[in-house]
Amino acid sequence: MRRSVSAVALATALALIWPAGVSPAHSTTTTASRSAAAARTEARQALRAATDVVAGTASREDASMALLRLRLTMTALGPSDRRRAAAILARPTDNPDPYGEGYSVAAKRKCRGHICVHWVPTTRDAPPGTAWVDKMLRMMNSVWDYEVTKLGYRRPISDGSRGGGGSGRFDVYLKELYHQGLYGETVAERPSPDNKRRYSAYLLLDNDFKRSQYGADPMQVARVTAAHEFFHVIQYGYDVREDPWLMESTATWMEDQFDDSSNDNRQYLPWSQLHKPGTPLDTFSDSGFEQYGNWAFFEYLSEHYGRGIVRTIWTHAAAFGKRGHEFSAEAIHSSLRHHGGMTKVYGTYASGNTVPEHTYSEGKAYPAAPATASATLTQSAPAQTWTYDVRHLAAVDLEASPGADLGARWRLRLAVDAPDRDSSPAVVALVQRSDGRLSRVRVHLTRHGHGVATVPFGDARVRRVTVTLANASTRFRCHTGGAFSCHGTSRDPHPSFTVRAVAYKP
Repeated sequence: MRRSVSAVALATALALIWPAGVSPAHSTTTTASRSAAAARTEARQALRAATDVVAGTASREDASMALLRLRLTMTALGPSDRRRAAAILARPTDNPDPYGEGYSVAAKRKCRGHICVHWVPTTRDAPPGTAWVDKMLRMMNSVWDYEVTKLGYRRPISDGSRGGGGSGRFDVYLKELYHQGLYGETVAERPSPDNKRRYSAYLLLDNDFKRSQYGADPMQVARVTAAHEFFHVIQYGYDVREDPWLMESTATWMEDQFDDSSNDNRQYLPWSQLHKPGTPLDTFSDSGFEQYGNWAFFEYLSEHYGRGIVRTIWTHAAAFGKRGHEFSAEAIHSSLRHHGGMTKVYGTYASGNTVPEHTYSEGKAYPAAPATASATLTQSAPAQTWTYDVRHLAAVDLEASPGADLGARWRLRLAVDAPDRDSSPAVVALVQRSDGRLSRVRVHLTRHGHGVATVPFGDARVRRVTVTLANASTRFRCHTGGAFSCHGTSRDPHPSFTVRAVAYKP
């Protein structure tokens, strides 16, 4: 789900229920009874969160994830609650409709290409007219052509004869969603016959995206919403149980790929690592929008290694193929092996976030990662020592500036004591010269994390040196109840880095 009315309750529920499964615990009850009780608790939490979605009282933007959790946990509910769940997940054309969220009059359907659009001619769910229906039909086929044909993602799992448009056609329902605080909604429906981790889905879009309601050009809002939500549909055909931060970050990235003129996803950059470098990349937040803002990481990868790198990540994450699925951070690590490796790439990315105008094609409009600490070194005070813990898949940026009494020949020596190599530390020094030029030096670290580098530092030539300490670890203990990749906790959660910067004249 791209957007909904913001609050905290739904996100808190999502944090409790994602993903399915619990880690073992010591108890006097049997393992089977513990598992059954945990499954019921998860399912009830999912039902409450999804009920808030359909009632329009959902407290976060993650409605599609809430509906997905309900789909995947509902078998643990009792009979009456299971019927409630089925009603919430039903198509607008399905009956009965105890929540009053379906169509209340007979629906029409128009199919062309890969898409069938469903709508009603009257009631508040009606679109402005058939011309709008035609626009939505053309737009959805354009989204399909872009994401499936041009970018090469697998086509969605077929829903068979559901929707009445014939096997292979994807169903989109136009419905008034503003009263629920929603733009669009992706609903996972049925597992593939040969793989229970791959699901078919259908899509709901607002019936008109009125400017008076959504505050922007209706077609522009429709385009970015459709691109985002349809990518969720594709994701459900890869692995419906993949980490939700990866689902949301890459779906938000897809908005800008399909409609580069919109820039709607920039609204989330204040929650990205461009603004909050110390927050882990794989955060799925219950109080912010990190999972949306970190589309910038995938923008970095696609600009430097081609758009296909995101498809490669999803192929590694997919629940098909000989190797089986990999969790989000693991899939990224695997995908970057032929591009210098995760440690090198993540370190360079984190360093680049301090100068986004030089890192991204549209970076002049992006915030720059702030320095955690800074120091001006002079002849009388030529040294500075910093020690910081750095969280997994996060970074700390430190700035050293030359004082006015340092001449052109002065240099800066950086002595680093970082974690062992197995923890995937990266240290990068970015020299910003007075004439605007940049140069970057990666500090070579030994197996035990020690390294030394020297860079220019004279006042006449250098404005500042930014030292980025990055923890690129993708090692996790999975299914521990943690809030990060694979519902786990990092094996390298916050190792310590020490940097001693000394200005000297050779």
